[in-house]
Amino acid sequence: MGGSSTRVAFIGLGNMGSNIAKCILKVDFALTVWNRTASKMTPLVEQGAKPATSAKEAASGADVVITSLTDDQSVLDNLHGDQGILAGLRPGAVHVCLTTISPRCADALEQIHKKHGSFYISGPVIGPSQAAATGQLVSYLAGDPVAIEKVTSLCMAYSKQVIVISERPSVASCMKLVVNYNVVSTIELIGETYVFAEKCGIPLEYVRDFYQQMWFAHPGAKMYAEKLRARDFGGRGGFVMKGGLKDVRLMLSTADAIGISLEIGSIVERKLKKGIEAVWRMRTGAHSTRLPGVMQDLPDMGICQCRCMALRVRSDPWPKRSLSDA
Repeated sequence: MGGSSTRVAFIGLGNMGSNIAKCILKVDFALTVWNRTASKMTPLVEQGAKPATSAKEAASGADVVITSLTDDQSVLDNLHGDQGILAGLRPGAVHVCLTTISPRCADALEQIHKKHGSFYISGPVIGPSQAAATGQLVSYLAGDPVAIEKVTSLCMAYSKQVIVISERPSVASCMKLVVNYNVVSTIELIGETYVFAEKCGIPLEYVRDFYQQMWFAHPGAKMYAEKLRARDFGGRGGFVMKGGLKDVRLMLSTADAIGISLEIGSIVERKLKKGIEAVWRMRTGAHSTRLPGVMQDLPDMGICQCRCMALRVRSDPWPKRSLSDA
């Protein structure tokens, strides 16, 4: 499949999804888009995409449907129902899911599509939304080899590298969790290191330079090293806390299912939960820690910010103590 001969439907136009869809348009694929918030379709329609009124309409006639949503349930909700993807998807078409979902859901989606006569490919991507905008993501693909061959050129539209990792969809989902587990663990490591260094009287610029110039060469690690050093939690370039909590819980549940323990992940989960609760109380004035099932977007995730907010419900500088105070 390649170019305008392939009819593509894209469902889910958040920051990542919108940038990926723009890359697909640049390669001249015939693109139909749908998003629950219709206004998010406008920039893509202005660039040549066709708008749809439902997931069903978007999937109708498509050779490939790409979903970029939030979690297991959002994928399943968009798949089923009178106006869902399956209601419009023709037999033989391919569903590529970019969403970070549980391995169990990935394998279940494969079975759902088999019964429908279509194909399911897990295609999680690695990289921030800025990388998506320039087609510099890394894609992991898992599923039926024939279906993967059909969608590889499409995935190359937004990826600098496409890696076929397995015929079992859940393996790609696990790979995304492996990558994300390293991300959240590294953020925790950097945050704790900055606190330790500052308490010892070390200027943080030297620690940042150690990370950026010697320890971590990846651009994402460099971004978080600077964001945490500068206490930049303004919602630019990272991911929201509720999304981070969802991913960490997927990591922990997957680890539990295979009989291992991810200790740092448990620490990160606890701090994220406390941070989210603190932000919620600060914004609403509520004293209860029982949060509603669906929360509005919260600030850009910073693990150390979560810890500070959980303790003080405000963003203070790093704790200031000298070695003589210890």
